[in-house]
Amino acid sequence: MARFLFSVKPAVFLVLALALALALTAACSSSDDTTTSNSGTTAAPAAPAAPAPAPTASGIFAAPALADAAAMPVGSSPTGSGSTPIEASIDRVVFSVIPTSEESNAPGKHGPPVNVQLNPMYEYLIGMDPTTGAWVPELATSWSVEPDGSSIRFQLRKGVQFHDGWGEMKGKDVQHTYNDIAADDSSHGNHGTFKNRMQAVDIINDYEVVFRAEVPNAGLLWAITRQEQSILVQSKDHYDAVGSPTLATEPLAGTGVYQFESRRDNSFIRFEALPYKHWKMTPDFKEFEIRWIGEASTRLAGLLAKEIHVASIPEDLMPQATSAGMSVAVGQAAGLRTFFGFRYGARCPCNTKDRATFPPLDGALKFPDAPLHDIRVRKALNKAIDRDALNTAFFGDKGQIMYKNHHHPTRPGWDKTWVDRFPEGYGFDPAAAKALLAEAGYNEANPYEITLNMINLSHYSGSLDVVEAVSGYWNDIGVSTKLLTLDKATYNAKNRNFEFDNNAVITGTSSHILMGTRVYDVAYSPRVAAPENPLMDAIYGKLAMTLEGSLQADMLKQVGEIAYMTYHDIPLFWLPPEAMFNPEFVSAYVFPGSVTGTWTHLENIRAAK
Repeated sequence: MARFLFSVKPAVFLVLALALALALTAACSSSDDTTTSNSGTTAAPAAPAAPAPAPTASGIFAAPALADAAAMPVGSSPTGSGSTPIEASIDRVVFSVIPTSEESNAPGKHGPPVNVQLNPMYEYLIGMDPTTGAWVPELATSWSVEPDGSSIRFQLRKGVQFHDGWGEMKGKDVQHTYNDIAADDSSHGNHGTFKNRMQAVDIINDYEVVFRAEVPNAGLLWAITRQEQSILVQSKDHYDAVGSPTLATEPLAGTGVYQFESRRDNSFIRFEALPYKHWKMTPDFKEFEIRWIGEASTRLAGLLAKEIHVASIPEDLMPQATSAGMSVAVGQAAGLRTFFGFRYGARCPCNTKDRATFPPLDGALKFPDAPLHDIRVRKALNKAIDRDALNTAFFGDKGQIMYKNHHHPTRPGWDKTWVDRFPEGYGFDPAAAKALLAEAGYNEANPYEITLNMINLSHYSGSLDVVEAVSGYWNDIGVSTKLLTLDKATYNAKNRNFEFDNNAVITGTSSHILMGTRVYDVAYSPRVAAPENPLMDAIYGKLAMTLEGSLQADMLKQVGEIAYMTYHDIPLFWLPPEAMFNPEFVSAYVFPGSVTGTWTHLENIRAAK
């Protein structure tokens, strides 16, 4: 740990040490899953000494729409997208994006952001307003915290029908969807949240369920919403009849605006409008297709040839599209961002089998000699990058500088001093970067070497160009970079087994503040092979059990400050998610852009009149 904190000022180290001591005291005296046995497995949580007072709706962390959770008549639209269809000039609208990391017909086994490919056919208990990002009723008409202060009760919408005649959506279907994610064979991103920090989904009656938990879980309500793309409610009767779906079989029936029609591996997935009136709205198009094309130039060519009607296009190709008459749809809520994460700092146990296991705070590092443990190296890599030039070259100056990953002025836990301190800590200064590397023992005779993983992100276009540009900046300060391209299956397998020991990987995500912190900053499931800092983990252990908003914001600020001071990753930009569309066929696409997977609310792609 001394090496990890090397060069942190003594006063700051004292603050961090005190934070750790306080957090450890809180964590060890509470019943959250930071308490571990000597083997490193998660201990069973103990029941609270006394029931906590149930939080009020406004006290639930970051729940902006709880006050709007009144039941709506069947047939109304919570999204404001309108229910009167427009007569489209084409039967099938095609939306082309970069391929997802995996193809799947089983949302309970994989989770976000892979689930975005099935978004048109499923719905969630809690939806999202496409313009504000606020939570709104969807398959649940209302929700409330139970008197135990931990569990959440949902009133379900009546009369919602599953596709293909699989009957009305009821409590058993919600319970099945939860059980699928919590099953031992699931690799879903929220598997740990549902399996380890929940007990069960209790069916009170056909239209009322309780997500039962012994202790408060700040992330539980988030995980149930459309924002996190986890609880895609599926038919229990369909599952009982055919079992868990594979790519060779159809997905289980959902309740969404579109139903599954067909898919071709590595090519497309296609949906069709329902043959009956949906409770929420009727889409404009008879068919909807998501077409996967990795090359941006090919997506643009398809758009210009009118074979594709909506597409994700990188900034450098947008002028060509707009000059040909294409229009742009922009996400409405801040959320999409890009950054580089480091891969080197996992504590043991750290392998695929133990990926969902929280490692002891004093657990041994898998790669104790990794050069990235030196804070000077991490700071040098940050200061070598000209963010303004990247923004101009690849994002058309539309990117907003990210001062601290996951944290934004509109989100809880923001510290405005990060802006003023950014030039010294992270600002472009090649000379200072070289000096830091020299101080760490690297020079022309002994250059620092790092591997950059080449990832073609589906969240926005042009990520490979950004990787190569960053490689050039690092070469300029004497770093030897290796560009590594792996197929998705190999990369995911190595990452889940924590095999990267001196790597940086570009990432794009739209996760909310709590999920972003859990996934990328701490050692809680799902661990992604990012650095695991005991100071941050200890504070998050308390944070994860707190439902009161102001306390959560304070702890998020603490975690953010530690990450900021230790150069936990390489923050780049908040980005406006943009989709190009042909106005001859499409009039608008209203979507938040702040959801894991970015491309959601696809039913809101409206036909041109």
